[in-house]
Amino acid sequence: MSNSFRFKLAAVLGNILEHYDSALFALLAPFIAPLFFNQTDPVTSLLLTYAILPLGRLVRPVGSLVFGWIGDRWGRKEALSISLFGMALSTVAIGCLPTADQIGMLAPVFLSFGRMCQSFFAAGEASGGAIFVLEQTEQKKRSLMSGFFESSTVLGIILASFLVMAMSHFETVQVYWRFLFWGGGITALFALLLRLNGRNDTHFKPSEKIHLFPLLLTHRVRLLRLVLASGFSYTTYSLAFTFMAGFFPMVTDYTASDFMKVNTGLLFLDMLLLPFFGWLANKIGKEKLMRFATAATSLLALPLFFLMGTSAALVVPIMIVVLGVAFSASYSAWALDEVTEHRYTLISFGYTVGSQLIGAPATFLCLFLYQSTGWIWAPGLYLAIVSTAAFFALASSKKVLSNSPTI
Repeated sequence: MSNSFRFKLAAVLGNILEHYDSALFALLAPFIAPLFFNQTDPVTSLLLTYAILPLGRLVRPVGSLVFGWIGDRWGRKEALSISLFGMALSTVAIGCLPTADQIGMLAPVFLSFGRMCQSFFAAGEASGGAIFVLEQTEQKKRSLMSGFFESSTVLGIILASFLVMAMSHFETVQVYWRFLFWGGGITALFALLLRLNGRNDTHFKPSEKIHLFPLLLTHRVRLLRLVLASGFSYTTYSLAFTFMAGFFPMVTDYTASDFMKVNTGLLFLDMLLLPFFGWLANKIGKEKLMRFATAATSLLALPLFFLMGTSAALVVPIMIVVLGVAFSASYSAWALDEVTEHRYTLISFGYTVGSQLIGAPATFLCLFLYQSTGWIWAPGLYLAIVSTAAFFALASSKKVLSNSPTI
């Protein structure tokens, strides 16, 4: 196994693990809530468990800056190895936590701390793995490789969903839930061994001493483009898979159980389309495809949501997935061309801020728009605004020449 392939495999495994962990915690929340929040009301226990999720969003920007600094100053291998080791350690630790019956109110405190550590270290993996893999890939093949790498994101989510569903089917989740975390930790340690046994990448050139605030200020326009682009990418995912899970049964004849089956199908569609749109971006140009995806979303957002009240409602999440994937497949390759220096810091921070500030709140804001107005098409307003902003971010971007230095 070549050094380059070994490290690329480790990057893919790290990406799978990051999204496996995130999905796993959310999927297990209804099952572990009574174990960590010893409340008589199960709804209260679940709400308190869900309240832990935003804590991870608070530490991710800090993690992206810390690992971005390490990655640009000392090397991609160092940053990715530390982040993966931290993810493995925190994931295994969550699986070892005592419950509320054993240590009382300290249980949710430790659970919250474990989740925050997980998110902090995951911030170094989120964009760092894609940066390393694409820097090791020929310029003309980067969009295709970006599509394949992003498909591993969905694979992590599908894996977590399948394992929780299987345990739920056999009614063993509350007994064996720890094994799901331990399995993720063991996978991370295997990927870490692959990284440590490989040489550092030859494409990396260390940056001079980095002062974070002046760096972010100097590159504020480029950073804004990254924030708006990643915000749109994450918004399409949030709306298709999280928002629709609650909204669809609310306004159609589908039950929540029915839509969970649809959701699984959409995840597989997402995973299969990512390499295809990566290939297509290689053929027609990633900027052209990404601009088309944002423009089409801007124009179709409101008309699509009008379909929610009709028999064609299923078209809405499918189209959001297709347009989102058409944009996201080559996002990492575009970001790599957009930033030629201090890549790890700027791309990681831009993605983290965009996904957490624009994409993550999409579910709440779209539901709030619907509740406040009673208009079934109201959520389309948010999607239209976000996609329009991403379109102008791409339109204002200057394409970096393929012979620009990689730093």
